[in-house]
Amino acid sequence: MTDLEFIRQHIPSYADYGDESARHQVDKQIRAWLGEALSDARTALKPADGLGERLDGMILRCEFSDQRVIRAADHARFDQHLVDRVHQLDRQLIEVADRVRAATTPDELSDALDEVARLLDERFGAIADAPST
Repeated sequence: MTDLEFIRQHIPSYADYGDESARHQVDKQIRAWLGEALSDARTALKPADGLGERLDGMILRCEFSDQRVIRAADHARFDQHLVDRVHQLDRQLIEVADRVRAATTPDELSDALDEVARLLDERFGAIADAPST
């Protein structure tokens, strides 16, 4: 199964960076998927103190499209290599969202939050570092 097939199995309406006219939608879709998982974790685990603050911060980060990603996507040349890389990262974000949902301990949630932050940053970097159109 390709990364794109995996993504569309979870998010059937995934807009795909391969489609220039739909690129702005992709960031919203991935963040919405993550945000739902994070909200589920908040309800299930009710984390307090620092972990609760980190979770709330990540939920806030997912509530809106990242304007840095949108601007970078507007200027990036999406060759097949970049499209494949973003698909790979989006798949990993969906997989880590599943880990967030499955977390049963604060340590599991903390590790998953670290991974979410790293992948979102890596995704932005992949797009921002791409050659311009």
